[in-house]
Amino acid sequence: MQSKHHRKLFLALTFLGLLFIGDSASAQKPGRTYRNFPAYGFKFKPLRDWSDVPVNERLKKRSVIGQFEAERPLMVKYDGNNRATYKPALKVVRIMPEAASTGSGAKKKKKEWSVKDFVDDLSGSLVPDSLEDAEVETSIIKMGKGLQGTREVLTVRLDTRGDEVPIVWDVTTIVLSDFKVVFAWDYPGGEKKVVKSWSSAVKKAMATFRIVEIEERMDSGGPVTSDSSYEVLLAHHKRDVAQTPGWDLIETPSKQYLIKTNSEDRKDLKAVVARLEASRLLFEQDFPPSSPILQISIVRICATQEDFNTYGQTGGGVAGYFNPRSEELVLYFPQGSAKMTMSVMTHECFHQYCHFLFERSAAHRWFDEGHGDYYGAWKMRGRKLVPNDDMDLGLARTPEIKKMFRDGTVKPLSKHIRFNHPEWQGQGPSNVSCYAQSFSIIYFLREGARGQVKRSYWKKEYGQIIPNYIKTLNDGFRGAYAEIREDAQNDLDDLDADEAEGKEGDRLRERLENPWTYLGLKDKLEIWDAAMEASWGLVDEDEFEERWKKFVMKEM
Repeated sequence: MQSKHHRKLFLALTFLGLLFIGDSASAQKPGRTYRNFPAYGFKFKPLRDWSDVPVNERLKKRSVIGQFEAERPLMVKYDGNNRATYKPALKVVRIMPEAASTGSGAKKKKKEWSVKDFVDDLSGSLVPDSLEDAEVETSIIKMGKGLQGTREVLTVRLDTRGDEVPIVWDVTTIVLSDFKVVFAWDYPGGEKKVVKSWSSAVKKAMATFRIVEIEERMDSGGPVTSDSSYEVLLAHHKRDVAQTPGWDLIETPSKQYLIKTNSEDRKDLKAVVARLEASRLLFEQDFPPSSPILQISIVRICATQEDFNTYGQTGGGVAGYFNPRSEELVLYFPQGSAKMTMSVMTHECFHQYCHFLFERSAAHRWFDEGHGDYYGAWKMRGRKLVPNDDMDLGLARTPEIKKMFRDGTVKPLSKHIRFNHPEWQGQGPSNVSCYAQSFSIIYFLREGARGQVKRSYWKKEYGQIIPNYIKTLNDGFRGAYAEIREDAQNDLDDLDADEAEGKEGDRLRERLENPWTYLGLKDKLEIWDAAMEASWGLVDEDEFEERWKKFVMKEM
């Protein structure tokens, strides 16, 4: 449990906003239905009208097995007339006992976590000393059938743009036969009557905790990664979706994707499957892998933006994303805007494909994001994707790049294509300018290679920029990973039996299995530089820039 979960908490500024915000003493009615945790052998009744969203991979690594959130933000009154909005939430955490180990590589037993450790890990930006100075009130909650939990309650203050907002953390720990389960609730503090009301609701919810029969443990099939077989992944993800009511797993005809969703719109889901399959065929045609890509791509489609935001802990302005760490593509269906979802899906689907194409490594943003937008614009015709000038609705890039040329805000080509990721993202002047510039470059290169750009703009050598870039990048990463694996295997062979079974052996086996996580920045930049030299180094960049600009302004 390492990274912090940053909760969105913002000041309420307008009367219109207040119409959609509940009072801090509301939305705490006891639930009527049990929420079962089939892989862990218990159930309880969450508060009524709370969302129940699957746990993302980041939280899973921190032992979180369930997350719930109030469907509407609540008004928090504090320090007189100050007000802010806050979404109460619950994280359910499973704590396993430390396994005994022996030998020279034995690991030291970790210090047992206190309630303040949990709060520090799960909360947002705390006011300095707020947690350290907080007093913890401890009590026992009776749960029936001989069960009881230790309840620890403390009030901390969150730092929100200079304001200090009181938040109560209400944590109940229950010791079961082979693990502990921790229910970490957080809700508004400040007003005594509000805290009392919430405290009563949480106590009633925790009193409903019951032991049930374990159906099938999540880890019953052993470790699972995207490199596992289709059958193993299918069984694993079926178990995973079964943990959260309302979620389902959908297979695709190609067996290259598994879709997790709580959407009941079968028409839209059918369109998703068709576009996913068409996108993959297109990518394999334009970017044929040097060896078959066997990894199964996971796609999660949330029915609502609220579910999407809760699952990914994202803010506004995000319509979808690919997470290279979890290797999962996450989307949602905006109300009445399935067309936008399809464009975003193909864009993010390209990132997911390149993640595996480049051995889990990243390309320059001009290539990655430019192609994402280029393919995101393509339209379905029957079962195939066909070229299209630009994306629809608010995703269109052409108006932005033309405005940038007129205003003189386009970044010099030589800089834009060599930006690292933060430099590219922050190039400005708007937050979509970087996308628009990369899209127009890729559009020019791709359409030129297809014979759709006039000779007055196009030169034959431009058609080799993308192929040379891909090959050099791919060869570079593969070579670097082969070297990391070879060094790790040699070091592992040099260990004695005890060392090989201990911490050092584990570290070297991790390098063998995931060499991409051990590629140094210097080596990565050398691979990037080689790819740029093999592609852009073969053309006159100044001349290309002039031709590209004229093409954008006259032909796009």
